[in-house]
Amino acid sequence: MYNVHAALSDAVQLIYKSEFESAAREAFVTVENYLKKKSGLDAHGFDLATRALSFEADKQTCAIKRAPLIAINGLKNESERNEQDGIRYMLMGFFQGPRNLHQHNHIGSGVSNTISVIIEAPFFPHLLDGRSITQNGRWITKKVDYREIYQKVPKRIDRWKLVRLLKKNHCCTQMRWNYGTNDFVLPDNQHSR
Repeated sequence: MYNVHAALSDAVQLIYKSEFESAAREAFVTVENYLKKKSGLDAHGFDLATRALSFEADKQTCAIKRAPLIAINGLKNESERNEQDGIRYMLMGFFQGPRNLHQHNHIGSGVSNTISVIIEAPFFPHLLDGRSITQNGRWITKKVDYREIYQKVPKRIDRWKLVRLLKKNHCCTQMRWNYGTNDFVLPDNQHSR
């Protein structure tokens, strides 16, 4: 269900092998190397994020005086400039906090922490690939099988919330109630979009 960036496939494979500490480290290294490649900088961590994503705008006209090496979006309005700054600060924190703890202090990483890192890490390569939140609104570009997701949700109330969300977003408008199972059934012809 979660769209993990292809660059992080090695980290995901390490999770499957229950090598959690290695998976977290691999995710940090992958994000850093991805940012290095996109920016062309030979820097590390906090400094890399700062230099790659910083820009300067005129306070009076809001015109960009110094463009960033990597622009997440067009920086045309306040929302886009806020997104650029926010992602820069998030990456700076990602490297300064969790990454430094894993890389330099050799702390152990349990399942929960590793999964958190693997969930957070794809956020950055997706943005660096030009999938701005302010421009695109979503990243999942492939079809999603909602029936599979629905069947894996254990609680009926959560399945009901999923159905409501799908209907609201016009992903699946025809649902029917199965009286035999006392549950919703998604039609075969509307399981994905």
